[in-house]
Amino acid sequence: MTIRLARFLEEGVDALFYCWTRRVIGGEYDEEFHPDRASRYWLFDEYERKYTVFSVAKYVKPKGFATVSLRSREVFPYGFFELNTRLPAWERGPTLWFGFEIEDLFGGGVIHFRFVPGRPGTLSACAGAFPKPLCVELPGFPSDYAESRHVYSIRVHRSMAVWSIDGVPRCFVIYPDNVEGGRVVTSDPPYAVAIAPVRPSTCLAVLLDIDGCPEGEYVWEDLHPWGLRVLPGDPEAKLATPLYVAGSGKKLAGATVSGEVVSHPVPAYDLRRKTVYFKADAPGTLRLEAYTLSSGWEEYDSWEVPKDRLLKLSVADEVLALRVAYAPRSSGRVRVAEFLGA
Repeated sequence: MTIRLARFLEEGVDALFYCWTRRVIGGEYDEEFHPDRASRYWLFDEYERKYTVFSVAKYVKPKGFATVSLRSREVFPYGFFELNTRLPAWERGPTLWFGFEIEDLFGGGVIHFRFVPGRPGTLSACAGAFPKPLCVELPGFPSDYAESRHVYSIRVHRSMAVWSIDGVPRCFVIYPDNVEGGRVVTSDPPYAVAIAPVRPSTCLAVLLDIDGCPEGEYVWEDLHPWGLRVLPGDPEAKLATPLYVAGSGKKLAGATVSGEVVSHPVPAYDLRRKTVYFKADAPGTLRLEAYTLSSGWEEYDSWEVPKDRLLKLSVADEVLALRVAYAPRSSGRVRVAEFLGA
């Protein structure tokens, strides 16, 4: 169960993807869903102008079409999606959806990217299901997205999905059951953390979708099967991340602190083991905070920080997200600040 170049070359795109279009027809009926062939819209060949730059590599939405949608015939439990491509330089135009979705309009679950063109365009992570998923704009979206290829990836786990750009995590969405309405814990750098409003299925098909603007033809250039890899993944999330100064993208380790510094949140839901490692060259206090649905951030516990000694802080209880706050008694430098969860 994979999607990779060898299968496209041997079996062809129509053997791997369903295709349907939504066309504007007017008259008694406004639009129609129409079954079609993926090979009519995703056009590519095997000839290279230079290594991995192919003479034909494009996905076309013709004029008069509201949507062209490709859905993989296979579904992927806990899938890993990776797409190496350039995104369009359109000033305006249709939305691109790519990643995992089982079928039209979010029913059953979505865990995917949403690209909205503009000057500049925006890239968001979307997760959830009917009636509406949560979408959060990704920090760290490269400004040269139309000129240079970047790698856009998603890892789906049992209770969390991770969106990355060029191998760097840019969003974590957790999806517990029975949350009334999604919420964004943070959308600041270096990565967003959010809670989906509805838990999606974690066994989803691959989606490549151009949606909107039937008044014109739009072409997504540099989209070739060479750049698409989809594989079964791991239900268990395994995180090892430095702690960052809240909203800055700057690592907490190495920071000189006077007063109090608060870390960027880390997702913690459904991780069986959650450990914070911390060390500083000035004594003080370290406060661990848990994110709550009722009132946001609340103190979970606190410890005295000894000078130049590593603290190992384990959290046994279930929590949605965690962060720390360090207050030295005098100016101090943080030596170690990181989170491990599995």
